[in-house]
Amino acid sequence: MNTKLLDMSLTGVTVVSVTVVIAYFGLLHDTGLFTVLPEPVTGFFLQNRFLQWVALVVLIGALVGRTVIGRFAEQHRRQRTRS
Repeated sequence: MNTKLLDMSLTGVTVVSVTVVIAYFGLLHDTGLFTVLPEPVTGFFLQNRFLQWVALVVLIGALVGRTVIGRFAEQHRRQRTRS
């Protein structure tokens, strides 16, 4: 298993999820990404507000996954240096 590739993938998922969560939060306060982008771009997200919760759950999952992968990689690194 390539932990670096998995870690990079989880980093990408984290960035996208954070962007969506912050955009929805900014929409509540009439600022941010969804207020400056044109309607054709944001229309999908504005029609499907449940995506903010999906993005939040994915964000939490990605952060937990990165923690687990980090611990696994550190443990694997320690085992290689011992032998």
